Amino acid sequence: MYARLPIGLIYILGVKLTILLRLFAYRKKVIENNLKNAFPKKNISSLKKIKNQYYSHVGQVLAEFVKLFHCSENTIKKRNKFVNDYQVKSFLKQDKDVIIVLGHYGNWEWALLAASLNFDAEMVGIYKPLSSKFWNNQFLKIRSQFGATLISMKESVRYLLKKGNKPRIIGILSDQTPSGGELNHWINFLNQKTPVFLGTEKLTKKMDCPVFFANINPLGRAKYEIKFELITDSPNQYQEGEITSLHSQILERNINRNPAFWLWSHRRWKHQQK
Repeated sequence: MYARLPIGLIYILGVKLTILLRLFAYRKKVIENNLKNAFPKKNISSLKKIKNQYYSHVGQVLAEFVKLFHCSENTIKKRNKFVNDYQVKSFLKQDKDVIIVLGHYGNWEWALLAASLNFDAEMVGIYKPLSSKFWNNQFLKIRSQFGATLISMKESVRYLLKKGNKPRIIGILSDQTPSGGELNHWINFLNQKTPVFLGTEKLTKKMDCPVFFANINPLGRAKYEIKFELITDSPNQYQEGEITSLHSQILERNINRNPAFWLWSHRRWKHQQK
């Protein structure tokens, strides 16, 4: 029912969801602990302000996610502005696959859908399966509604090394948390030792293709600007961990500039380096 609301009313739904998130103190301790550790120099008042701004943002993102159950291509195109996609398109014209890295920042779901509509290429989304089979299937349905192909991390290398007749855009969310058996590489991220996947750089090296970071900048009510930043088009010249550090630094820069737009309710630091 809510998914059929016009986009203007979706904003009102976001306000209502924000009120509920604050009323029930959604993951309050996780959010506060994450913020305190990420910004040790900020005082209590500043951290509280970011937390409240985060609740407003995540309420809006949840409402925008609901809209995806009944959303037109035109809505996604109008609400996501690409400012320099010519760089990506230039590689696609050379019949090269392109990897696009992004974080849980802004509205990443809308950005992935917008990319699948914007480029004349197959959109492949690499995802980490959810523990809930129901929600995993719902996410797959939503993310593939405009033609994207969804491949799990486990199956991604095998699938992507089979080069087809058309260049591909490969979207990867870079700030997901490895499981306990995958804690092989750690970086300094937001003032903390943080485990990261090396999958993006391993994939770009195997495929010898360019990798970009997608900077998502919220412009206002349900509107976003997406700007691509080339990390490298010569991945095999980098040592292990360097490409991962580069795209993590870009995400960290965005978070430091506008902290409220990142996913602070995620238990990103549930693992500690031994």
